[in-house]
Order: sequence, then structure tokens, then C-alpha cells
Amino acid sequence: MQMSQKEYINPFSQVSEIYAQKLDDASMSGDIVLLEQLVCEIERTLPDVDAASQARLYYSIGTVYSDVAQAKSLSHEKSIRKQLYAFRKSVGIIEDEEYSKEEYGPYVNPFKCLLYTNYGNTLCSCGRNIEAIAQYKKAINIYPLFGMAIGNLGRVYQDYGVMDYDDGHQDYFHYFAYSLLKKAVECKDPNTHKAAKDCFLRAMAVYIPQYVEGFLQKDLEIPQFSYENCEEKMYREWAVENNLFLNTLNDLPVVELCFATDVLQLPDMIVSIDAKPIFHGMFNQIKQEYVYARYQYYLSLQFREEVHYADKETHLINFADFPQYGIRIEQLKSAFKTLYGLFDKIAYFLNSYFELGIHERDVSFNHIWLTGFGAGKNHYEYKNVLNHKENFALASLYWISRDFYDKFEDSPNPRLKRISDVRNALEHKYVKVTNGWFPARVNGEIDDLALYVTEDELSALTLELMHIVREAIICVSLCVHVEEQKNRDQLQNKLIMPMPLMEYDDEWKL
Repeated sequence: MQMSQKEYINPFSQVSEIYAQKLDDASMSGDIVLLEQLVCEIERTLPDVDAASQARLYYSIGTVYSDVAQAKSLSHEKSIRKQLYAFRKSVGIIEDEEYSKEEYGPYVNPFKCLLYTNYGNTLCSCGRNIEAIAQYKKAINIYPLFGMAIGNLGRVYQDYGVMDYDDGHQDYFHYFAYSLLKKAVECKDPNTHKAAKDCFLRAMAVYIPQYVEGFLQKDLEIPQFSYENCEEKMYREWAVENNLFLNTLNDLPVVELCFATDVLQLPDMIVSIDAKPIFHGMFNQIKQEYVYARYQYYLSLQFREEVHYADKETHLINFADFPQYGIRIEQLKSAFKTLYGLFDKIAYFLNSYFELGIHERDVSFNHIWLTGFGAGKNHYEYKNVLNHKENFALASLYWISRDFYDKFEDSPNPRLKRISDVRNALEHKYVKVTNGWFPARVNGEIDDLALYVTEDELSALTLELMHIVREAIICVSLCVHVEEQKNRDQLQNKLIMPMPLMEYDDEWKL
């Protein structure tokens, strides 16, 4: 039965709506002093309003903070931190199950479209294009004709097409970029303002007429793949639908089995004639561990009709908090731990490739961005320093690391803080996974040593972690490409001899 108009509820308070309008007016008029005053007022008001209104106010702060930061001469990085914090606080609140109810739809859904789009724009500005794509897609899934998300998704695909060093992949990205930009320019959505459409038109104008007519405006032919093995087909369909393949084309807005392969590799590299293929070896291992973790996670989602034979006759004690034990739960834990461990392996790769000179026992995903740490005998000066401002793919890796290790206001990314806490407990302490049926029994009354996590939460955290690790692995490949282009430019007048490497055959993976 359809709800009548009178039954819909606006969860946003009048106070939050008034502040939002004031901020919009001040931003449009360029009144920076008033903007700064309003932001300060809102920050004082936040503790006194309801949750939905907090989401509305955090969003408002995020949208105008770049203007405020510029007026206060704050660094770009500090401005980005503030925006990320505000948008994530808003997302964390408004994605609560409470606000997915139909009665809030006409108010919450348009708000989510704006929130995801502006959050995506901030992610793009700090190099995290892959995560930005996910946010734009979320907005378009809510409202398929939302021009601002469509156009910005087109722009990020255009950037992706420039970044990806595979010629065939570039064509795919530019095809979808042009299509989306054109759709945004022609859309009737009133939220897609003229300045944005002009921006999208300029982005379309970079393509020469021959390329537009000869490829971009034609029907795209995507090779069709099929798998005779039903189990393999189901696995690959699941992974490609969840954007989990190490394949840049798996970020496109279409789900195709021809993208369901882990084809990502390192670009061509310039090395001395006697150099060892250490980087390809490291990258192989990083990829293989990711693939293993992805499959372990997939297996943990497959509920068994009978107990696994390896679990039979294992003597365990039952408790009143009803923890879950079994091979399937351990597969979930194993996937989580393997994925998290890949961050330090990526740091180990970067330390070697960029010749940072960090002692291997001190290499971590956090330390590689520092110029030195410790004091006295424990102080280390690095040979080189990673400059994420000179390599767009390094920027993504930098901001991922800051999400885990820095404080943005009262916390870093709250979800990643929880991921870190669970990882530390899994590796060094003691975790109990429950089905969540008895929440009152996990407050320490039965067991005050364990960190409790429900299977649903651990599964959700693992999937989120997998997306972040995938983004990081792709950016490792892209950042090496940027550096190799610099090396190639410096050696343009010198003879560079090719040295092909043999591909590892599938039949050897027994």
C-alpha cells in the first residue's frame, strides 16, 4: 500500500534547515566572515540537536569548509581532514537503519544524494578516486538521474583513463566518461546547476572529434565470458558485483564477467642489467595473499548444511554468551587478518622501491610517510622521503594511512578505528564472535578478557577492509607507473633494452 503524502516525516529539525540555508546564502554571496561565524555556531549547536539534524549540520560544515579554510589560510591538508571528518560523521548517522524507513524517504534520499556526491568530491581532491567512485555510485543508485553525481563520476572515470597505463583499459574509461558527462550536461535535474554543466562540457571538449565519432559515440562491444563450472561462476559473479577484482575495469558502472580477473600487474620498469626482479616478486605475493583472503571471505559466507569434518570431535566448552566456533568462522577471521597484514607488506614494497632507507624491522604503513621518528639512539633519518603531493597514486595511499593512524577531530575514520581495534584483538588478544542474539551477555559479565564482535559486524568490516586494500594495491601499481614515466623521461636519449618476464601458468598453481 502506498503511503499518503501526510504520512511522510521530515527527520531534520527546523534549526538544522535554517542553518543550512544561511550557509548556502553566505557561500553564494562569498561572505567568508559570516561563513566562519556560522560554522562556529553550528559546532556549538551540534550536541543539542537530534541525530538526523546532526547529520544535516555535519554535511553543511563539510560543504563550506574549503571556503572557510581558504579564508583562514589553513593548509589544504587541514581543510581536507575537516571535510572528511564532517562528511563521515554525517554518513555514519544517516546510514543508520532508522533512516532507511519509507516514511523518511522523500527527505532522506535527496539528502543522501547530495552527501555522497560532495563526500566523493572531497575524496577526489585528496587522490582517493576509487573510493569516490563508490560514493557517486551510491548517489546514482538512489536517484539514477542525479546529474551532479553522474557528471562527477564521468570526470573521475576520465581521470582514471589518464592514470591507467593499459591502452585497452583507457578506452573503456574514456567511453564511460564521455557517456556520463554527456548525460549530465543534458539532464533536466534542477540540482545540476549551470556552472557544473559548463565544467562537464569542458571535460567533454578534451576529446578530439575523430575519437568521439569513431569510438566514444558508438555502441561499446564488451566481450562476453561464461564459465562451465557453476561454483566458479558463482564465485566470480559475487566478486565482480562487489568490485573485488584486482582489475581497474571492475570499477566501471557495468558488471561483466570479462572484468572478473585479477589482471593488475606492475608497469614496465627501467632497471640495471644486473637487477633482480624483486619488485615483481613482492607484488606477486601481495596479489596472491589478497586473492586468498578474498576467497576465504567468500567461503565464510557459504553456510554449510552439515558440520565440516575438520570440526568434528573437537572438544570445546560451551558458555552462556554463546560464542561461535568452527572452520567457517576461522575463515572469516583469517581473511580479516590476512587483509590487514597487507598494509605493512605494501609499506615494505614502497620502502624498497623508493629507497627510503628504513630498517626493515621499523617498516610499517604508518612510518613510511615520516621523515624520521624516535629519539636518541632510536632516531632514524630516512634516505628519501615519500612525497604524496608529487604522485597522485601515492596520495591515495597516504590518505588511507592517515585514516588508520591520525585523529580527525575526536577520532579518525570511526569505521577504520573499529577495524584497527578488532585486528589488534585478533592478532594479540582474544576475540569472541557471536550471532548477536544475546547482546546483554557480552558486556564483560561472563568474559571480561574477550573483545566481542558479531559475525555480521565482522563480515561487514572484512568486506570494507577488502575494498580499502584493493584500492591500495591498485594505487601501488599506478604510483610505480608515475615514477617509471619520470625515469623514462630522464633517459629518453639512452638505449633501453626490453627484458620480458615469463608469465606464471595457471597449471602450475596446484
